Amino acid sequence: MSPTRIIRKQLKAIEAELELVDGLRDLAKTEGGRMTEFGRALLVAAKDAEVKQSFMARLLGISPGAVSQHYNK
Repeated sequence: MSPTRIIRKQLKAIEAELELVDGLRDLAKTEGGRMTEFGRALLVAAKDAEVKQSFMARLLGISPGAVSQHYNK
């Protein structure tokens, strides 16, 4: 397989993963930026699984402080 084909194949895989992250963010937050019921449940599950707050903040595109508020409830 040529290097160009390998790169294109990898780019398609990355794009598919980005679509999943975008979909997750859309489900977790309203257009106004507030957490949905799904988003709150996701953060509870993440806390129970000991997922770092900084990771969840990056994943959901929210501030670490916002994650902290949900983790501390």
